Amino acid sequence: MHKKLLLLGIIVLMIASPLFAGYFDLGITLGTNAHLYEKELDSSRMKLAWGLSSGLTDVWEFDVQVDTRIMPSPFSSSSVSLLMQRTLLGQRSTGSAIAGVGVNTLMGAGIMISPYREEGTLGVSHVLLSLTPVTIGSPVMGKRERMLSLTLAYNLSNGQIGLLFDLIKYDFYVVGTYKDYL
Repeated sequence: MHKKLLLLGIIVLMIASPLFAGYFDLGITLGTNAHLYEKELDSSRMKLAWGLSSGLTDVWEFDVQVDTRIMPSPFSSSSVSLLMQRTLLGQRSTGSAIAGVGVNTLMGAGIMISPYREEGTLGVSHVLLSLTPVTIGSPVMGKRERMLSLTLAYNLSNGQIGLLFDLIKYDFYVVGTYKDYL
């Protein structure tokens, strides 16, 4: 119980501290996802990716992504990925009406909570290492496209390496856009 409260406290602190730093933004994420090379644990081939992207600083963001199965049996299982990501080519947001870098690359790490474990129960199942080679847009612009995301997923229960592939994801920002600086 204490570990859960500590983890929740850390997450709240990470999300709340940027409110005072001036870089905070919040976007709604929609896209696709495919979980490859772990067919015996996850038989789905097509998933709906949805979640939130929150800017923590000018170069760091925290993403929560839920991947919900749509093929072969719609909405029968889901997984949650928690990722800290850093931009590699410049500022994602300037904290002002001036947009950050319009074309960028993201690299990050995190964990996945899913039933894709040998026990089949919900829990921390994977350690993630992610690379998104192309992002177009920024929070200040109000929209961003993330393309060709590759995430190596190390399964903690059986030692297998899986691959998560996101062809395209869209971030629609509701906080931190140019409208907030007018």
